[in-house]
Amino acid sequence: MTASPSSAPVEAATADTSSAGDAVAVSGAYVRGGRTARLRSRVRGHGELLTGSGVLVIGAAVQGFGGLAFSIIVSKLDVKADFGDASALFTSVLFVTYLAGLGLPVALARYAADRDVDSHVVFAWGVLATVPAAIVASAGYLWLVDPGAADVLWDWHPVGGFALFALIVMGSAFSLIVDVRAMTMRRWNLVLLRICLVAVAKIALLPLFRHSDHRSLLIFLYLAGPVAVSGFLGIGLINRITGGRHQLRPRPATARAATRYSAINYLSTLAYQAPYFALPVIVLKHVDSTTNGSFYVAWGIVAIAFYVPSAIGQALLAEGGKGGAHVRSQMRLALALAVGLMALGALATFLGKGLVVAVFDESYRDAAHILPAMMLAGIPWAVTSLLLTEVRVLHRHVATVVITVTLMLAIIVPALILVPGNQAGHGLDGASAAWVVGNLIAAAVAVVVTGISRRHSSGHEAEDELDPLAPTE
Repeated sequence: MTASPSSAPVEAATADTSSAGDAVAVSGAYVRGGRTARLRSRVRGHGELLTGSGVLVIGAAVQGFGGLAFSIIVSKLDVKADFGDASALFTSVLFVTYLAGLGLPVALARYAADRDVDSHVVFAWGVLATVPAAIVASAGYLWLVDPGAADVLWDWHPVGGFALFALIVMGSAFSLIVDVRAMTMRRWNLVLLRICLVAVAKIALLPLFRHSDHRSLLIFLYLAGPVAVSGFLGIGLINRITGGRHQLRPRPATARAATRYSAINYLSTLAYQAPYFALPVIVLKHVDSTTNGSFYVAWGIVAIAFYVPSAIGQALLAEGGKGGAHVRSQMRLALALAVGLMALGALATFLGKGLVVAVFDESYRDAAHILPAMMLAGIPWAVTSLLLTEVRVLHRHVATVVITVTLMLAIIVPALILVPGNQAGHGLDGASAAWVVGNLIAAAVAVVVTGISRRHSSGHEAEDELDPLAPTE
């Protein structure tokens, strides 16, 4: 969104050395206070970005505490093996939802960002495309990966189990694009409200049917169901805030550009998010349900924390794509915020890792062991996430592909080698090592690639790249 009150550059004005401070000009008006004034003017200019980032960070905190509370209650109410199977299924839903995304969360932030007819048409096509994508991705995953936890579905009902899984994936995918649509409307409060309601619903459902023969399936439903339901409801209600309706005609002028952008970013998003969703799947395929329960506790904390840079990047994407946006200055602000928060999170985890065993029990010591190192990887993750958002906003597709492919390979290849086996350094330790080292490598490559990209792009070229109808590389 608007980075400063005017597209004119901020000019420094000469001031008497006896004055209270230097004067700076913002859109022709002089503001006293030197560096402090410049900082204040920048913060005011980036108000929407800060608001969006702040709301999403609060949302991440709500998700984190809600997920932690859910895990604690389950550890007291249920057997660890049931929780392990349920968390493995939930991990599978997250993975398949990411496969079914089709690059739409990124594309809709760029091409369905307004209340006009074109934005409603692009969004409606996104909704329509999500339906077969969710079904095909669910079938492909359950057939090819065939996780052991899927027996929980088949034991309940062979056909109904698949239908339930696919519906949850579909609703979860809907929740992602509904959030993006609300973000572009700057209705951050609705995004936060959905997150809060989902967190409360998960915990409220837990005491139900505690002695059911299908308790693993029920825990899975309590974990994943509220998210899916919020997605279906969101699709039905979103036009109340956009002021339009779902329609497939007329063909938008940006249709071709949006399709191309979605396809490119689908591939880059697959690569970028592959470690985030694939690492838990690699773990659940090579450890037993009890060990997976420990990993899920640690990963649940890590995943929510790592959502913070992604959320700030999503806010940057939603605001950076609007006319007149000052992407570079927005980027600096977002990067400072993300890195600072992740550094604080890493420090808190190192100091408080013993709480995991204290809150759960001794059987979760593995979670406490791997948690600090995995959280430390959040600092390079923040760098990679925000630099990736910058090159996406500016349509620098080569840089996008290089960064995302590097991130994917740097984490997944070591994980495939280190997670299998019972030797020292394998299993959960191997997963932790792959996560840390891979993120460090990816951040280093992202810094280099983005630097090269910036040197080859003038300010005028950057403005052209923000035009959705302008030719791209």
